Amino acid sequence: MEKEKLRAVGYRRVSMREQVDGHSLDAQEKNIRDYAKNNDWELIEIYTDAGLSAKKDSHRPSLARLMEDAKAGKFDVVIVDKVDRFFRHLAGLLTALDELRGYNVSFVSVMERLDFTSPWGKLMLTVLGILAEIYLDNLRQETIKGKRQRAREGLWNGFAPMGYCRGLCAECTEPNGKDYCPEYGMPNKTDGKRLIIHPIDSEVVRLVFKWYLEGKSSYMDVADRLNDYTVTLPNGYSVKLRQRGHPGFSNPGPFTRDTVRNILVRVFYTGKLPYLSSRQLGSRHTKRSELKDVELFEGKHPALISQEDFQKAQEIRTLNGFNCKKKGERGVMIYPLTGSLFCGYCGSTLRGVSSGGRRYYRDAAVIDRTQRCQQGSTRADDLELQLLSILRTIGYNLQNSQDVMDKHKREQEADSRMERVKELYITGEISRETFQEEKNRHENAINSLHSIDLGATMALAQEISIGIDAWDRTLPTERKKLLRTAIQAAFVRGDTFVALQPTEAYAPLVELLSCSCGEGGIRTHGDDKRHNGFRDRPDRPLRHLSMNEGDYIIDGLVNLEKSAF
Repeated sequence: MEKEKLRAVGYRRVSMREQVDGHSLDAQEKNIRDYAKNNDWELIEIYTDAGLSAKKDSHRPSLARLMEDAKAGKFDVVIVDKVDRFFRHLAGLLTALDELRGYNVSFVSVMERLDFTSPWGKLMLTVLGILAEIYLDNLRQETIKGKRQRAREGLWNGFAPMGYCRGLCAECTEPNGKDYCPEYGMPNKTDGKRLIIHPIDSEVVRLVFKWYLEGKSSYMDVADRLNDYTVTLPNGYSVKLRQRGHPGFSNPGPFTRDTVRNILVRVFYTGKLPYLSSRQLGSRHTKRSELKDVELFEGKHPALISQEDFQKAQEIRTLNGFNCKKKGERGVMIYPLTGSLFCGYCGSTLRGVSSGGRRYYRDAAVIDRTQRCQQGSTRADDLELQLLSILRTIGYNLQNSQDVMDKHKREQEADSRMERVKELYITGEISRETFQEEKNRHENAINSLHSIDLGATMALAQEISIGIDAWDRTLPTERKKLLRTAIQAAFVRGDTFVALQPTEAYAPLVELLSCSCGEGGIRTHGDDKRHNGFRDRPDRPLRHLSMNEGDYIIDGLVNLEKSAF
C-alpha cells in the first residue's frame, strides 16, 4: 500500500532592510520547494511576509494565517529556509513550535538541517516544547514580579484609565488628543512613566460620581447625561464629551452603561493603586465579584475622587442591586424593603413592582408562577410607613424604658467602681486578692445585667430614630440603608407585618425590650432556641414556626402578633 504523502507548506520572510541588502524571497522559495520535492512531500502553499521584521511583538499577517490553518489541520509540516525567517527571538520560536506540536504539525529548517518529522526530530520537538513551557512560565512569573514591583512604587500597569494620560502632549497619539484635548501638541509634561490628570476626561469621572451619588440615576441615566454634555473649561475651551476608546482596540464614541459602571468601581480614582494576585492575573475568566485578593498601594497619580465618595458610591451600587426598574423607563424606582421582605404564608421573597406610577410589593413566587399563594400585591408606601412606625415605637420604648435606664445606670456604676479598684491596686492600697475579688464581683454584676453594650445600643436606637424623623428628606438609597441597619428579614400577611428578624446590631434592642415589657405575659425562649433563627434559612415558611404559643421571640424572630408594639 502506497504511503500517503505529507502535506507541506512553506514560509518565507524578509525585512525592509534585507530587501534593500539583496536578500531574495525567490532563493528561499527555491530551497523550500527543493526540500519538499526531495522528501516526496506535497507542497500546497507558500506563505510570504515581505518587508516585515521578525522581532518580538511584530505583526505578520501571513504567519498569523499559517497558524490558523495549522489549527484547522490543513497541512502536516512547515518548511522554512532558515529558523530566523520564522522567528528571531527564542520565546517566539519556542511558543510557535509548541503550538504547532499541539496541532500535530511538524517543522523543518533547510539550512540548519532541523527536521522534526523523523523519530529523533519528534523527540527533539517534544523536548523543545517542554523547554518552551518552562521558559514561558518563568517569563510569566518574572513579568508578574515586575508588575507587582511597579505597583509597589505607585506606577500603573497598562492603558491609562479614563481621566488620566501619560503627559506626552507633544507626541500624543491618544484618540482623545487631537481636536479634543486643549493641551494637545504642547511640550511634554512627563517622561511617560507616570500618569497625570487629563483636562477633559477627568471631568467625565467627576461627573459620573457626582450624578450617581445623587441616588436617583441608573448607569444608563448617567451615560445619557454624559452623551448630551458639553464641558467648558475656565479658559473658555468647550468640547462635547465622548468615550475615549483605546488605540488598536476601540474607537472614541458614546458612553454606555458599562463605561459608567467601570468608572464607578475603580478605586484607582481615590489615589490608590490596586494589584491582583498572580492567581487572578493568570485567569481570563475571573469575575469582578471574585476579586478578593486585591492589594492596594499608594499611587503616584493624583486622586480625582475622595475615599468617602467612592465608598458611598459602592454602597449605592449594592443597594440598587436589589431594585427593580420602572417599566418603560430607565429611571430606577427604589424599593427599600426589596431583598429583606418575605411572604408570611409561603416564605417567598416579595419583589418591588410598579403599576400606574405606583409602587407595590408582590410575591415573587406568584410573579414567576412557581406556586400559588394567597398573598396579594401591597402598596409599598403603606408597608414602609408601617415598618417605620414599628421601628419608631421600638426606639421610643427603649429610650423611655425605666428598666433599661436602670440597667444602664447600674452598669455605669459597676464600671466606675472597677476603675477605682484598678487605681487602688496600682498604688498598692489594696492586695492582689482583694483586686481579684472585686474583678470577679464586677464580672458577675455585668453578666447579670446582660452582656450587651447599652451605650452602643442606645446610640444605634437614636441614630435610627433620627433617620426615621428625616425620612421625607432622605434619598431613596439612604432609606434602604436605614431599614437594612435594623431589619434583616420582615414577614407580611396581607398588608400587615407579622414578624421581624432584626439584624445582629439591632437584636440587642429587641432583647432588652423583651425582658422589660411589663404585663401581658410576654416571654422569650433561651439562647439555645434563638441562635440560628431565620438568619440561616430566610425562605422557611412562617407557618412552619410555632408562632401561636404566645411567645414574643421564637428562633430570633419577633412575633408582632404577640408583641407589645
